[in-house]
Amino acid sequence: MTAPPVSVPGSLLGMDPRSVTRDGATVTAHATVDPGHEVFPGHYPGFPVLPGVCLIEYADRSILLDQRRFGRDLELTGVERCRFRDPVFPGDELTLRVEYSGEGDGELRSDVVVSTGRGRAAELRLVHRAAGTGAAG
Repeated sequence: MTAPPVSVPGSLLGMDPRSVTRDGATVTAHATVDPGHEVFPGHYPGFPVLPGVCLIEYADRSILLDQRRFGRDLELTGVERCRFRDPVFPGDELTLRVEYSGEGDGELRSDVVVSTGRGRAAELRLVHRAAGTGAAG
């Protein structure tokens, strides 16, 4: 199923997925890397590569959109694991697969695999909490 129209607070880097679907417990999101995004001239001149933080934002936005369908307002509070395996270039088509790996103590952990047509680009584990509760200390 495609995510119904929901909104989440503005993207810091402008990295919103174009679709977010759910099949059972698996969430899949798709995005196209905008070749005209302002990040590319400086990262890196003559060899544009999408910064890893942008992949984290795509994943975060996908999770927020999925969870908003259930009335959950979350915020990213941690990146527990972040492994970048292959560069992402302007115009690449991204597929993000999210598996929720655990929920407890008010936190939601998500394992995310980001892929391009060339294979895996990144593996992430993100931690979210209810918005306004802050990070666990």
